Amino acid sequence: MKRAISCAVAAAIAVSMLGGCGKRSSASDLSPLMGLSWFDGYDSVKTELESKTLISERENDDEIRQKMLDYADISLFDLQCDLTLCFTDNGLVGLNYHDVKRNQSYRSWYNTLSERYGSPTESGKGMASWYDDPLGKDTVVYLFNLEEGVQVSFYASEDSPDKSYEKQRTPYIPTPEIRTPVVPISFEEDEPESAEAVQDVPETALPEERVTVRAADVQHNDDNDEIYTPEEDIPAEEIVPDQPEAVNTDIEDKKTVTGTTAAVVNAPAATTVHTTARKTVSATTTTVTTAAPVRTEPQTQPDRSRDFLVNGLRFYGGTDNERKKMSRYTQIYEYRTEEPGQPWEIIMEYENVPYLGKRCDSVLCFTSLGLVGVNYFDASKGSYSYWVKQLINIYGDPDEVQYDYTAWTDDPVGRGTEIYIFSLDDGVQISFFADDTGSEMS
Repeated sequence: MKRAISCAVAAAIAVSMLGGCGKRSSASDLSPLMGLSWFDGYDSVKTELESKTLISERENDDEIRQKMLDYADISLFDLQCDLTLCFTDNGLVGLNYHDVKRNQSYRSWYNTLSERYGSPTESGKGMASWYDDPLGKDTVVYLFNLEEGVQVSFYASEDSPDKSYEKQRTPYIPTPEIRTPVVPISFEEDEPESAEAVQDVPETALPEERVTVRAADVQHNDDNDEIYTPEEDIPAEEIVPDQPEAVNTDIEDKKTVTGTTAAVVNAPAATTVHTTARKTVSATTTTVTTAAPVRTEPQTQPDRSRDFLVNGLRFYGGTDNERKKMSRYTQIYEYRTEEPGQPWEIIMEYENVPYLGKRCDSVLCFTSLGLVGVNYFDASKGSYSYWVKQLINIYGDPDEVQYDYTAWTDDPVGRGTEIYIFSLDDGVQISFFADDTGSEMS
């Protein structure tokens, strides 16, 4: 790896001293662990829980040898569940809570977990996942709608607390034990709305006609097995542009007209068509055509590949020039580092610097060649997936993916450049580096 990464090391040290972007409003709920710790031994956990109702002890050799402890009447968020503890040779790696009595619906469990751990990283019909260390480093939460009930699983995403094995073998990644098949389900199926909740369309809409949209015609986010939540796609600090005024266009959609069965042609511009609060499934279709179509130009995505060079920064720019470009931001520190046998560096640290809709702390790294490193720090540990997705959208698939970093190393922003996203203990670091070969040595 290039010498430029040393700038990342200096920046990583700095992030522990800086405020960075917003953090979670409260600490993650660790109560599902019941006071246990990841990788606790099988016998010690069994002793710790000797007051609980142990149903069975068993082993599973499907992928790697695991031992299981099954318990009854264990409380999760004040609801009674069965519990299965899963162990590898390295200790406790998973806790599976089984709500076989369906004390809560799948949707209610989804909301309960979202309240404690934020919006899920991925969501689909009958499944959801929270990846960004919800119960400590290298942990994940899963939610499943199964034939037997709802399952909530808390897992370590490594099979050992010691990462030294990674250079010796391919690690086993613990995954939940699923006792019965997943049943795909949408929130509408999970909690059907009562008839009283569906309001009639006001008579001012169309005197003799009511229009309802088929639920099957509405795109739901959970139709995709791998999606990101709206909180990830539109950060809280990003300004969402106002939506354009509604215009009359040709609409050919599946709709149901109750009352008089007829097509609405050339409806007056002032007429408003109201739909029910809950989308109603219908069996018939009618083509609705409005006034003359309006042509719209296709929307193109803006090029954001240079957004990291905030306020006109440029690689290899001198310290004085680049410092002036950052004058609108609050500088926290500026210092010089010298290590024997390494290029000397000047580090400039700033706070509340905007990047891709978030305000982050930023560190600029200079050598004798000029600016060779631009780093952003998001102190929210749960935002690692957000940043990976954002940069994939801009720079394409990464060249290297490890458990704690993602890298674009094939000149993503010019010859000799590299990009890294680091998952740190206290946040996320996004680093852009230029080649510093030839820098003066200390």
